Amino acid sequence: MKNPLLTFATVITSTAISSSLYLASLETPTDIQKQLSTTINAIAIAGTTAIFGLLDDDSDDRDCDR
Repeated sequence: MKNPLLTFATVITSTAISSSLYLASLETPTDIQKQLSTTINAIAIAGTTAIFGLLDDDSDDRDCDR
């Protein structure tokens, strides 16, 4: 179950990061673009947190014990 969630979180986070980079490259952003940038940055941070939460470092240790 973690693999589809990890893939979904990665896609959403990558999209948010690329959108954030685009908005950061605008010379004179409007107020709405600035607010959108803030929202996208929050999504990117939440996505990164979700990705690290879904990674399981102990999976290799469990396989060795069997």
